[in-house]
Amino acid sequence: MTRLRPSRGIRRIALVVATLGVVAAVGATPALAFWVTSGTATAGATARTLASPAPPSVGSATQTSLVVSGTLPTAASQVTGTTYSVKRDATTLGCSLPASGSYSCTDTALTGGQTYTYTIVAALGTAWQATSVATTGTTLCPTTPKYTVTASSTTPTAGTSFTVTVTATNCSGVKDTTYNGTKAVTFSGPSKSPSGKAPAFAPNVNFTNGVGTATVTLYDAETTTITATQGALAGTTASLTVGAAAAYTIVVTNPANKAGPVTLSCDDGVDLNQSARTCTQTAPTPTGTGRTWKGTFTVVDSWGNPRVNNLGTAINLDITVVGTGDNTNATIAKNSTSSAPVLLDLGDLTRTITASTNNTSLKVTITINGAG
Repeated sequence: MTRLRPSRGIRRIALVVATLGVVAAVGATPALAFWVTSGTATAGATARTLASPAPPSVGSATQTSLVVSGTLPTAASQVTGTTYSVKRDATTLGCSLPASGSYSCTDTALTGGQTYTYTIVAALGTAWQATSVATTGTTLCPTTPKYTVTASSTTPTAGTSFTVTVTATNCSGVKDTTYNGTKAVTFSGPSKSPSGKAPAFAPNVNFTNGVGTATVTLYDAETTTITATQGALAGTTASLTVGAAAAYTIVVTNPANKAGPVTLSCDDGVDLNQSARTCTQTAPTPTGTGRTWKGTFTVVDSWGNPRVNNLGTAINLDITVVGTGDNTNATIAKNSTSSAPVLLDLGDLTRTITASTNNTSLKVTITINGAG
């Protein structure tokens, strides 16, 4: 009996159909699968997958470098022509890796105390890649300490002292117990008060086991921070909100005459530590014209910081224009800071304005010379 055999053409068609079927089956993972052809009389193809490298080891840390090492897949388990590279996060390093076996790559110019992520990438050409599981490594902290600065109060009151703690730490925040002795620490950040009173800081800080404290007094009611500096070391507190002190006296704010703003020079001294004060118009130079003068009376603390009238009652001001009898008054309402602007009319340069109050907490007299 004669057996029928398919012709060579039919076998070729069958192989092509089979190949197309395989392409459809593995097309879902084009990044890992590819084709290897065999050189026989009838065409054939085999699907292969790049072997993913093992996760690298990261160690031998210094302040500026890490060593990435490990073992690559064997030649028998990987596709011929595969190359390898080391990536730090999204950056490919310039290390040259072998085709298989052990490798080592030193990553340099890093920042101390930082954590970095590394992977090993296998690539065949530009279209096929397989990436290892990531490994992290952390560089060493610099040996030079830095300052961590904290305040005993984040809401201090103007004129009331509090403490600032300065701790020498490494870049990971670990206290440096070898940092000892008296250090000439400079403090900066806060402003002078409206009356010109500068912040008071201790000139030196004595450190024991890495920790030192300093007494600080601020006088400006503001939101600020305090920075401690000693040579290359520095640290800054969290935000501080300095509140005004108790109501102390009354000042004239926004003074003006017909010609424009008026500058008053008062005998307040630096600390406003007088209840009776005399102010003289220094600019513009008083002349025989522009007699209408106005000003707002404002409650301030001992350092000139405006503050709310929290005395429980309104503050009533008796205002006298000496020599004319054109008297008036002003009121700083409860829970307010200032009065409404007060208009006054002076007859000549020899006359003065006197504002006073009999409030038991604010016995104050303000005399304004030559306001015109």
